Parts: sequence; C-alpha cells; structure tokens
Amino acid sequence: MTVNSSQQYELPKWLWVWVVLLPLTAQLIVRGFWPDFARDYFSGEGGIVENVTVVILIPTILLAIYLVLNRASLPVRWMTYWYALLGLACLYFAGEEASWGQHWFGWETPEFMGELNDQGETNLHNMSSWLDQKPRLIVELSALIGGVILPIWRARKGIQFVKGSWQDLFWPTWICLPVSVIVGFIKIPDRVFGSTNIPYPFNLNVSETQELYVALAFFIYLLSVTVRVKRLAN
Repeated sequence: MTVNSSQQYELPKWLWVWVVLLPLTAQLIVRGFWPDFARDYFSGEGGIVENVTVVILIPTILLAIYLVLNRASLPVRWMTYWYALLGLACLYFAGEEASWGQHWFGWETPEFMGELNDQGETNLHNMSSWLDQKPRLIVELSALIGGVILPIWRARKGIQFVKGSWQDLFWPTWICLPVSVIVGFIKIPDRVFGSTNIPYPFNLNVSETQELYVALAFFIYLLSVTVRVKRLAN
C-alpha cells in the first residue's frame, strides 16, 4: 500500500499522530494514577475535557474564516459555502459545549429554555435528539467513510487527485485517519459491553472524549486544507 507524498507532508507527523493520541492517553494515565483529580477536574460541565474541546474549536473557526476569505484560491465556488458551513458548525459546536458562556459566567438559564432543556442549561442540543444524537451519528459515519475507508481505499488503489482540484481540497487525506478512527470507534466498547461493564480506568466518559476528538478532526482537516491552499498560492 502506497501513500501519496502530498498526503505524507501536509502536516508534521507529531501533530496528526502523537498530538491526536495525547488526550486519550493522558486521560487513562491520570485516571489510573490520580483518580481523585480525574474525578474532580476531567469530566462534567466545565471540566478539562469540555474546555479543551472549546479551545480547539477556536482556531478551527479561524481556519474556516481564512479559507472563505481566500475563496479566490479555491477551484470551485461551492467550496466557499462548504468551508463557511464547517465554520458555522464549529461555532455552533463551541457555543453549545460552553452553553454559550453559561459554564464560564454562571448566569441563570431562562425559564422557557430550562423547561425544554434536559439539563436546565442554555443550549439547544439537550432539547432534542435531532440537535444531539442525530448530528453525532452523522459525524461518526462521516469520520468512518471519509476519514478512514476512503483514504485507505485511495492508497491501496494508488489514486492521486490533481493538485488544486476540488477533490484534492475536499476529501480528507491520510493524515485524518488516526483522529477519524478514534471518532468512529471510541463508543464501540460502550455500545457492546455497556459502560458499567468496562473496568476502571478504561470506563471513560466517551461522549465528552468523542466530542473533543470531533473538534480535533475538524481542526486537522481544515488545517490540512489551509496548508495545501497556501502551497498552491505560492
């Protein structure tokens, strides 16, 4: 199996392999050696995992804005709307994760929203499965198909897109595979065995961890595209 050289060198390996493995590895180590710290600071609203998710999404939104502003470098017009849509999705994602600032500033949830929200927070995703579980499923399937299956298939077939074409800038490349594997598979143990049957410290709060990796997947994908667009411009 060969890998397209453009896929090898878009981003440094330490970023798309080692940094991707860091959040999961760090959680397991801290939970194993310092369980009290993990219980008090890692999970829950306003915990480290949720705050890191928001932090990752901030530069991700800026990358989407960059691509929209440099739309003259994109091969087709619809890609401008694609990256704008991803930027808006990341903005919504970040806002929802922080309950639009409620977790940081501690305001009271408006009464009309509190009655509809499962957790009494200022966000939308706890009001309906169409704003939470359904989008999550779409992201999981997209990660598996676009980030895992297609890059492996292209590498096995030796398929190389024309540099600068819409295919070259749209489809996730080899560097998105590690983060996509985690996004697509991290919930499998919970679904197969049930969280109560998974021994500590492996019984992570997989929903929060998956959300962090979804944010990281958006970041790596958009950074990858940005690097390729800048190289084409140069």
